[in-house]
Amino acid sequence: MSRENMNEKVMRFPLTADDLRRAGNAARNDARRTKRLYRRMITAAVIAVIAFVICFAFISLMGNAKGSSQRTKKLTSVYVESGDSLWSIAEEYYTPECGNMKDYIREIKKTNGLESDTIRFGYPLLVPYYE
Repeated sequence: MSRENMNEKVMRFPLTADDLRRAGNAARNDARRTKRLYRRMITAAVIAVIAFVICFAFISLMGNAKGSSQRTKKLTSVYVESGDSLWSIAEEYYTPECGNMKDYIREIKKTNGLESDTIRFGYPLLVPYYE
C-alpha cells in the first residue's frame, strides 16, 4: 500500500462535532436505505407466495373440473357361462373409455393372464370396466 492510500484511511483526531454528526447521519441514512430494501424484498416475497397460492388453487380447480367428467376404472369378477366368449363378455362391459374392442379384449386377457382367446365354463374372469 502506498503512503497516500494509508493517509486516506487514517482518521485524524480530534474529531469535531460536525465530523461526528456527518458520520451519524451517514450511518442513519445507510440504515434507512437497508431497511427500505429489506421491506421491499419481504413485500416481493409475500406477493410471490400469494401469486403462487392463487395459481395453485386455480390449477387445482381446473383439474377437478376436468376430472369430474372422467370415470374411474374398476374390476369385477364374472363367471364364464355356457356359450360365453371373450367378445360377448367384453361387449357387456365395454364403454368408450376402454378404447377399441380389440384393445379391450387384450386388456381382459392380460388382466387374467390368458394367452389365447379360449375360456372355460365355470371359471372366473376379472373384467375391467369404467364407472
